[in-house]
Amino acid sequence: MKSILNKVFLFITVFTLIITLIGSIAGIVLFRNASNTSIFIKENSKPIYIYDDKKNLISSDSLYYEYCSIKEVSPILIQAVTAIEDKDFYHHPGISIPRILSSIYQNIKNKSIVSGASTITQQYIKNTYFTNEKTFMRKINEIAYALELEKKYTKDQILEAYFNTVLFGSNIYGVKMAARYYFNKDPKDITANEAAILAGMIQLPNHYNPLKNPDAATERKNLVLRRMLEEGYLTKEEYEALILVHASDLVQKGFTNTKITYLTPYLDYLFSSLPQSNDNINAIFTYLDTDIQKTLYSIMNNDYKLFNDDELNCAIVVLDNSTYGVKAIAGNRSYNQRVISYASDVLLQPGSTIKPLLDYAPAIEYLNYNPATIIVDEEYSYKNGTSIKNYDNQYLGAIPLRKALSDSRNIPAVKLFNEVGYERSFAFLKNLGIEKKDTIYEADAIGGSTTGYTLLSLANAYQAFANLGYYKKASAYHKIEYDLTNLSNDSKAKLVMKPTTAFLINSMLHDVFKGSTFDQKNTFMMAKTGQTNYDQSTIKKYHLPSNATKDSLLIAYTKDLTIGVWVGYEKISDGKFLDYYKKNIPRSIMKLLLDTFAEKGLYYDDIDGIHKSYITIYEDKAYLAKDNGYYEYFLEGTQPLTYPNYEIKA
Repeated sequence: MKSILNKVFLFITVFTLIITLIGSIAGIVLFRNASNTSIFIKENSKPIYIYDDKKNLISSDSLYYEYCSIKEVSPILIQAVTAIEDKDFYHHPGISIPRILSSIYQNIKNKSIVSGASTITQQYIKNTYFTNEKTFMRKINEIAYALELEKKYTKDQILEAYFNTVLFGSNIYGVKMAARYYFNKDPKDITANEAAILAGMIQLPNHYNPLKNPDAATERKNLVLRRMLEEGYLTKEEYEALILVHASDLVQKGFTNTKITYLTPYLDYLFSSLPQSNDNINAIFTYLDTDIQKTLYSIMNNDYKLFNDDELNCAIVVLDNSTYGVKAIAGNRSYNQRVISYASDVLLQPGSTIKPLLDYAPAIEYLNYNPATIIVDEEYSYKNGTSIKNYDNQYLGAIPLRKALSDSRNIPAVKLFNEVGYERSFAFLKNLGIEKKDTIYEADAIGGSTTGYTLLSLANAYQAFANLGYYKKASAYHKIEYDLTNLSNDSKAKLVMKPTTAFLINSMLHDVFKGSTFDQKNTFMMAKTGQTNYDQSTIKKYHLPSNATKDSLLIAYTKDLTIGVWVGYEKISDGKFLDYYKKNIPRSIMKLLLDTFAEKGLYYDDIDGIHKSYITIYEDKAYLAKDNGYYEYFLEGTQPLTYPNYEIKA
């Protein structure tokens, strides 16, 4: 009991000191800052200056924004926002004493600033004048400005200003543009469910984006609806009906982008990838290569006549291996309307592009396998008894890993996955920035993922091979300048695999297009293709060929660039599938980009830990060869030391 009393006394003492301090400083701030500062409702969004990789200004008008009067906002949206963000908005003087007391308690309890207790008025002040930096001084200034703002403006004027400065994901600012972007409606026409989605996005706009994270958006929407029920804005019957609707069923395609240029896909991705604290940005310095971005724009517009069907969609990413920067990106061929990006948002089944990441590299890393390690391509089944087939329905018998990977055999890949163990394989993948979120199956080894991965994340993972084991998350920006601070993307790349593992994977993936018309003649290129097929029920329903291809992916890289390409259809329909020509379009795009932009004359030198031997394969084992052999790379200490018996007997 004494211990409890001591804690209570300590809390009251600390609380009193903090309140006294806040009151004293706030008084000074009110006098010196708030009262003598012109606090006004901003009706125009502040320009954000965007620079390319050469520090050339490329844009200052990249936000989607249009001012909205409070008279244009549906009452249901006002109810949704106030219910979740500030239920006492119409009754407090700009700050909420109960929320401040609760916040102080939580901050003391956690020994850090974890709770801010911001009212809508304070949020507007923060969005307009301050950063998201969590400091006591910023909070004190925020309180002072909020109190002063409430003296000068009505509640409706403050709410109107707030609605026009709120971020709703990516570069969508204000409720008018948000309502149009997500629902193709004006804010006066949105429904309770749509209002709940927008209100729910305010806390974490990109995380609760109904296009990118519909499940999270649905959960958040239903929380907002719950608060609206508690505040009496909804009946129980209305609430129970509304929570049954999923966010993915609410978003509508139809928003027309009037700012279409070759930069649009890059800027859309840039703003969607910024930190949550992206208010008060003055300038962003990006990794954008305008020449590559213009080429992507031309490809997507079919200026190169690669697409023989206007409905065929495509996504492309180009990464800089030295900086881990996104040099160019295009996620959809339809730019004129609100579209989802197949480069950074859509989870694609990776097909065989997953094999080097999940099967072969872990086998080299953990089991000391080499390109000459023999694996038997034979009749094989998953542990549940389901048989596995190769793309050609053939078995090649005992073959080296180099042949198994370059020919993309399914059965060797699954065998390696099982030999390494899925725990280690997916731990390896996680170090490459890709984390498995759902149940793991053996089919994951050959790209049969139930959820999938983004094209950008796959290309980013392959960069670790290009950089001999070093990985860093790809980024569109290297510096952001805020009003009061700067944010630099200057973290060091992390070594996530042995350099020898990456070197051997590079050697094997160089064989994929070696000697073909798609190979690079003057630089060292590595690549992996991947395709996915329709299930039998879909084939039957839409009258497709039994071997119809659904998606075609390709990841290719040189020492300086990594490229990811996807081609497929957005919607399944009768007769729409990738035939031989369509599924090879990614190869043509790859060649076009690398021929034009890859630096010539870049090759990999041999590295420590790798031994090169002249070998032959005899009785399913690698031996030294005197003639009629070939050169192969081995991990140091695993290279063959003897000749085969038939040579010795001779």
